[in-house]
Amino acid sequence: MKLSRVMKETPVLRQDAEGSLEVTGLAYDSRRVRDGVLFFAIDGFKADGHDFIGAAGDAGAVAAVTGRWVEDARLPQLQVTDVRRAMASAAAVFYNHPSRRLTLVGVTGTNGKTTTTFLLDSIMRAAGRRTGIIGGVEYRIGAHTEAATRTTPEAVDSQRMLARALEQDVDSVVMEVSSHGIELCRIEAMEFDVAVFTNLSPDHLDLHGDMEHYFASKRRLFAAGGGQVITGETAAGGHGRPIAVINTDDGYGRRLAAGTGEDTVTFGLGEDAMVRATDMEYSGWETSFTLVTPAGRAAVTVKLPGRFNLHNSLAAAAAATALDIPLPHIAGGLARAEGVPGRFQQVRTDAPFRVIIDYAHNVAGLTVALETARRITPGRLIAVFGCPGERDREKRPVMGAVTGEMSDLAILTTDDCYGEDPGTILDEVEAGLASSGGQYQRYLDRRRAIEAAVGSAGPGDTILIAGKGHEQRQIMADGPRPFSDRSVVLAAIAHGNS
Repeated sequence: MKLSRVMKETPVLRQDAEGSLEVTGLAYDSRRVRDGVLFFAIDGFKADGHDFIGAAGDAGAVAAVTGRWVEDARLPQLQVTDVRRAMASAAAVFYNHPSRRLTLVGVTGTNGKTTTTFLLDSIMRAAGRRTGIIGGVEYRIGAHTEAATRTTPEAVDSQRMLARALEQDVDSVVMEVSSHGIELCRIEAMEFDVAVFTNLSPDHLDLHGDMEHYFASKRRLFAAGGGQVITGETAAGGHGRPIAVINTDDGYGRRLAAGTGEDTVTFGLGEDAMVRATDMEYSGWETSFTLVTPAGRAAVTVKLPGRFNLHNSLAAAAAATALDIPLPHIAGGLARAEGVPGRFQQVRTDAPFRVIIDYAHNVAGLTVALETARRITPGRLIAVFGCPGERDREKRPVMGAVTGEMSDLAILTTDDCYGEDPGTILDEVEAGLASSGGQYQRYLDRRRAIEAAVGSAGPGDTILIAGKGHEQRQIMADGPRPFSDRSVVLAAIAHGNS
């Protein structure tokens, strides 16, 4: 594709690149550049892409899209106001706007995104659709699955996946939309048919500053024009803003619903919700309820525990309602859905106690996980947890206090510390943990913390290991290290039984 065509929807401030150059691919990482690639010099959190223009040229890039003019770049340039926005627009053009040719659902919110996407995917497959998932656990397009590297991939990667979905006759994709994905223009120029809001609670405030800015970021997914997300009313050939699917049990959800207009499907436990649940029963690892929708009622049992999974089920059912999926397929899809890796997932062992791993890494998510674990635990609740480094320091003592209050034994350890000193992180969490008055232990080594939990557990107890979920690595100052909570648990139990 000619460079002039790739950049046709992007205003260019200055350029010395010829529009006739042939572009064979797009890249934002110089290590992925090959002959014919157009390189986008984005400013990352730890590196500036402008410093890698020379490396991109050496690798075969035909030109670089830059946010400032680089003298002696040795590579033709196109200077733009916002490189990320330009990359999103160019990716949509290069891959021929794939979101316009399939059904695309975006799910946003602080908690519940991953489980909601998996539940909705199960519903869509029950209705006979060929589906794909782009989210925090995996990227699955048709028969191809790969581990996720970001909750919401960069625009180039997302558009490429959507184009691949069309090649494989996939007709429906459900995608997790993080606030980082919105703020960093990763979903700009995508056109969503349905946008789902699960809930909002304090998280990522290192990026957003305060809750109002965090809420404003989420709200852009539901806007038609004026927001960062290019929806149908602002993009030629589009189809208008997405149908909004909103949790009105959440205060921010009610605020959002007040401004989304008639094309809104609400869900929740309140009688005014369009999609709601009645006759709820929580029994072990199952949740049963009567699903109430504008199309009628259906008895549903999902193989997921807790009130939070009831809300996730309602979110998926409401999104399916917005897509006009018949009620029998909604009920059937929910019933056949299995658990999500790392989301309140039970580790199957022959131990006399239960082990659950969960991705909870903020106050609201951890509170819900502890509440649910407590409800299904006849014995003691042992919680292994930590806090990530380089972000949201104010939540650390709060998470410590919550865990100390809600568990019988709290075991404080490391999460992803990145470049921050692990001891400093644990000190800040421990301040809240100590104030709770609960029994606790502290380990810098996450493996030792999990082993201590296994060694402390007896018949009828539950160990909840929070923070990492499905992830297969722990990121420290020296880089990622292979690490799996589940594997450590299994090894510790096997060693104890040997």
